[in-house]
Order: sequence, then structure tokens, then C-alpha cells
Amino acid sequence: MKHLIEKIAATLMLCVSLSAFAAELTRDEALMGVAQSHRSNLATINSRLVDVIYVGQFDQCDSVAIEHSSHHYEHFRVCNGQIKSRNTVSPSWNDDKNSRRILGAVIQNAIYYGEAHQEDSNGYLISATSLGSAEPGCKNIEIVISYDGDLVDRQVQPTCSYPVYK
Repeated sequence: MKHLIEKIAATLMLCVSLSAFAAELTRDEALMGVAQSHRSNLATINSRLVDVIYVGQFDQCDSVAIEHSSHHYEHFRVCNGQIKSRNTVSPSWNDDKNSRRILGAVIQNAIYYGEAHQEDSNGYLISATSLGSAEPGCKNIEIVISYDGDLVDRQVQPTCSYPVYK
């Protein structure tokens, strides 16, 4: 089992390394691609590998963010083929007991149904999407927390459940 995990890790590192050599994109090309596919993506912009994150649809536009460094996001709206910079800073998520409970339910529903979302009592939208299997019995879940269409936080979390035999 340990050998398999090491092989998977090595393969993932190779994929990340190869993606760094992918064709350079302009910021607008990366934003449009993510807005059209509704899927987050790694992109090489200005010779840097960055996450371009699909946040969701807000006010009939696609909301997309670029993560320049850990939790430093640049927010955009893509409306009718036009990219608009938001020039905003999202508020931090208040992870109180009720919000954490909603987060857990959203993740569980994404495991069951492929995707889920719910707004907490403070107006933050918590969304989760199953990205597919990492290994048998496991799924990668993308968790996106947004406020007013701007990205607050994003994680991709491997989640495994093993059958219980009686």
C-alpha cells in the first residue's frame, strides 16, 4: 500500500511539473477558459503557475478568481464574454459552530450527489463539488466559500469512506 501511495505521489508531482511547462496563457485566456468550463484550473500566467478558480454564477455572470499566493485572490466577473475586475477584498469566513455544521453537510451531500451548496446565516455561500476518484473508495472534493460572489477560501480535500461490514 505504501508503495502505491508513493507511486501516486510521484505521478502527481510529474503532472504538476509538466503543467508548469504548458503553453503560457494570458490572464484573460485563463479567466475565459475557466468561466466557460465552470471548472477550476492550473494555468501558467506571466511565467507563474497559478490557480484560476471557478467560484460560481452571480448576478447572471460567472465569478472567477486567481490565487496569486496563499489566500491572496484577485476577483473577476465574466459577463457576456467581457471580463470585469472586481477590485474587492473578501471578508474572512466566520467558522462558528453553525457554519461548520453547514460545511460538513455540504461536503457530505457532495460526496453523495456530486455537488452541493448552502448559504450560512452570515451570507457566505458554501459549495462543494466531487472532482472524481483519487483511489477506490476516495473522492477529491473541491470546497469553495464565497461572499457576494467573491472567493473567500478554497480547498481540495481527499475524502475516503470505506464500507462497513457487519
